[in-house]
Amino acid sequence: MLNNQSLIEPSLFGVLIQLNSIYCGINLNEIQLPEKCSFLGILREDKVISAQENPEIYSGDYILAIAIHSMMVTALKVTLKRIHSVYYSLNTCLLESRRISSKVS
Repeated sequence: MLNNQSLIEPSLFGVLIQLNSIYCGINLNEIQLPEKCSFLGILREDKVISAQENPEIYSGDYILAIAIHSMMVTALKVTLKRIHSVYYSLNTCLLESRRISSKVS
């Protein structure tokens, strides 16, 4: 029996790539993963594309990955779910233009 078996607790999962993901339009191997984590590939529609092919990532893809130790699952998910910050600003505040009833029940 392996002495290091307690160190190996692999966790497989897929992360859906959103429209505002920072990874849209880049190749899979450009992503820097946490230690003890690896890519398996991408699931696009009903086709699995191997990580060895280094596919470009599109919105709607699922990135398939493995964390060799369960302690790294959270770090891997946080890494793969990174999105662009969205800043939205109006010239006027919508709350100011809304009428509020002065009646209190």
